[in-house]
Amino acid sequence: MSSVAADQRFFNPVGFRTSLPPILSKFDEVRTLSVRYLTHRANLQSLLPDFFRVAGEAIITVSHAHNIGVDWLAGRTYHIARIDTQVTYQGGEEELTGNFSMVVWESDARPVIVGRELQGYQKIVGNVPPHVVNGAEGSFECYDYDARLFRADLRDLTPISQDAIDKMQQVWNQSGGNVALGWKYIPNPEGGADVDYVTRLPMEGRIVEVLRGKGQVVFDSPDWQAAPGSAHIIAALKTMPILEYRSAVLTRMVDVTLPRDQVRRVR
Repeated sequence: MSSVAADQRFFNPVGFRTSLPPILSKFDEVRTLSVRYLTHRANLQSLLPDFFRVAGEAIITVSHAHNIGVDWLAGRTYHIARIDTQVTYQGGEEELTGNFSMVVWESDARPVIVGRELQGYQKIVGNVPPHVVNGAEGSFECYDYDARLFRADLRDLTPISQDAIDKMQQVWNQSGGNVALGWKYIPNPEGGADVDYVTRLPMEGRIVEVLRGKGQVVFDSPDWQAAPGSAHIIAALKTMPILEYRSAVLTRMVDVTLPRDQVRRVR
């Protein structure tokens, strides 16, 4: 065991006493495209950890975000593609409902490492090109190396009213921001896990624009040779059929913050 004080936090390589990122990370803007669809509840439940239960309808959200002007990356931008669903945690002392990212592909390895080591996000490095928005249409794709994993298309995007945005913001604020649930799992080299618990992950920001429309998602079928880190993930996702599309949304937020000192272990 090291002699590092219990209240100090460092990231690998620990010997250099690296403390990035800061306790509070700031983003100038986060612009997100998302498509939601209904699937079979039993299929979705089978892909979740046994301490999570599908909350409400079995809805999958496929999304892509531009994280723009990230302070701890010296103002750089990186891109995220993710597969989310709403879950309820039924553990020992607490019962919480929140968004759970089943998998997150990111274009930059640094936030992948920090998100996994500290917060418990299910992150891996991917080839995530910028999404495209052209008038009332939008699209995004995600790749493992040169193998495409999926593509989403949005159309008929129409702005919602300021009153509707204000109501969304009110709900966001009352819920403590975009509260998500993570699963922090670090394997033990001799088998089992060194760390294995659920985390609560808040985010804050101000919604300035929302457009709603229609959308669709197409999952590809890469083999292991083409997509060694993701082929098995896509194969599993394709066991959840798209029964009905629910919505396609473009959301733009500013003054986004990640208060890492509020990330906590769920009991």
